[in-house]
Amino acid sequence: MTELPALLEAVAEATDELRDAEAALDRARGVQRKAIRAAHRGGASYALLGRISGYSRQHVATIVSEG
Repeated sequence: MTELPALLEAVAEATDELRDAEAALDRARGVQRKAIRAAHRGGASYALLGRISGYSRQHVATIVSEG
């Protein structure tokens, strides 16, 4: 049977890994949003950007307006 301290250490390690993954996801979203705004400024429509990114046109419009 595994002892409680080892189980708690596993929880702490998994939590650290999750925090790192969430931070990486936040950075990736920022890069994507910046790219969406740049593509829109370059002439891409909300519909086209939505198809490429998997977002609705409305969500793309929100991303563009936030920039």
